[in-house]
Amino acid sequence: MGQPVELELLPISQAVREAVDRLRAELGPAWEIRDEFGDLHEDPDLDRYLADPAGFDRTGH
Repeated sequence: MGQPVELELLPISQAVREAVDRLRAELGPAWEIRDEFGDLHEDPDLDRYLADPAGFDRTGH
């Protein structure tokens, strides 16, 4: 099995932050760059879903 999903998401979140920073630097203060990106996190129900995809019910804890 590979690394935990949460660790796999860190580089994606970091890359988005770096891209937004580059946009701000390249476009300058005349542009408003809205950062509405939220860091990615593993779905807390992922293990239950993977254990039984056909029977998965998010509301049925």
